[in-house]
Amino acid sequence: MTSPEAQQALQRGRALFDNFVRGDAVIGLIADVPGTERTMMEQLWTAAQGGSSAAYRTIAQCYFAVLRTLGAFEGIDPADADARPWSAAAQAIEDDNPALQASLRAWAEAARLGDREATLQFARLSRHASAQVQRLALASLQSLADPQPAEVYQTGLVHHWLDELDAAYACHRRAAEAGDADAMFELYIVFAQGLAVDPDPEASQAWLDRAAAAEHPRALYNLGAAWASGSNGTVDMAKAAQYYTRAADRGNGRAAATLAIMILGEEIDGTAEQAARWLDRADEAGYPSWEMLEATGFDDPRASP
Repeated sequence: MTSPEAQQALQRGRALFDNFVRGDAVIGLIADVPGTERTMMEQLWTAAQGGSSAAYRTIAQCYFAVLRTLGAFEGIDPADADARPWSAAAQAIEDDNPALQASLRAWAEAARLGDREATLQFARLSRHASAQVQRLALASLQSLADPQPAEVYQTGLVHHWLDELDAAYACHRRAAEAGDADAMFELYIVFAQGLAVDPDPEASQAWLDRAAAAEHPRALYNLGAAWASGSNGTVDMAKAAQYYTRAADRGNGRAAATLAIMILGEEIDGTAEQAARWLDRADEAGYPSWEMLEATGFDDPRASP
């Protein structure tokens, strides 16, 4: 149970964190950035030592932002991380990259406190770490009582990273049958490539169709591409656009950029303004629209004449 003092420290530390992510330091609203960073981390560590898994989760984000900017926040230098009061289990997590190591340790500490989402995040991040860390992540996942489909799916991924393909297939099958769309898409790949099973194009297509029916963005994109290329026997740009639209609506930036190119290439109806909106949506989803424009040779409709 988190103490009242820890809850207050978390609120103070989290408020400063949100300010950094929002960009207050960039626009000059934080006069003493190094001092404010120190205050934020001390508050978060106070909360963490008081039993707050949310504090450990925020600490993990602070260190990981060094590797991948979070909003306007470029993270906290992990130079002080080794001196922090980690548990013995967290200290056993080692990586050549100090920021990754500190982030992994913080996620693991939150998981140790029973935070299931932190367990998932620790496992996801272990993909970039050693096999030893991945085995720690696997043990953490396997310790969960009554695992949810997403947790079973993630267990399958860690098995895959460890080259334990039979175990990975078993987990993905279990998660997919329980309704996890990511696992359905994974089985599409498994049967297409023959990973721990014999290659089976029909089974692969069936799992792709199931993933798309569950609104999986990559599955929807792949079906759109199949109609656009005619790989399923018929070219139908209208159907392709329908699948691309569904994929884009679920955050697939490549699908959004593809819709813009289809409009610019007059493969489907649309205006330059509509193409521009799709390109904006691609950028917002993290897909660099300029790459597709450059590859296809179309001018950016957002550019000034």
